[in-house]
Amino acid sequence: MFIQRLSLSLVQRLTTKLTKAINIEAKTMIHMASKEYIPAIISYVTSLGDSINSISAACAEADLSVQKDLLTTCSSLLAKAQTALYALKDADKKANAMEEGKEQAEFFRDTVFTAMADLRAPIDELEMIVDKEYWPVPSYGDMLFEV
Repeated sequence: MFIQRLSLSLVQRLTTKLTKAINIEAKTMIHMASKEYIPAIISYVTSLGDSINSISAACAEADLSVQKDLLTTCSSLLAKAQTALYALKDADKKANAMEEGKEQAEFFRDTVFTAMADLRAPIDELEMIVDKEYWPVPSYGDMLFEV
């Protein structure tokens, strides 16, 4: 009986600790996507659009396929990131409204954590495309090879 209570207590403490960690990470992702990544991507997409407009005005015959491809790819990934951000905000809000316990922990694991991955996917793709001058944080490559 004592071992069962001890085990249950340990599981409850670990569950609470894990739930709080996921919650902190989710809130950090929401903040970074809203305040850093999405605005930076919008600036980059705007510069691509400006580039297309100025080049086509200067020379109507210029091949703008590269710029247009980058613009459509980035715009599509930006829209996916925004949709995923809204889903993560909604999931985090629902999770925090729940009573602490097993149900909340499972919701964080199954819904919030999945929403975090869904937001990370387009942002990670964009990191490989967006010009370094626009990217708001060091890239993985910067951290690995330029430290």
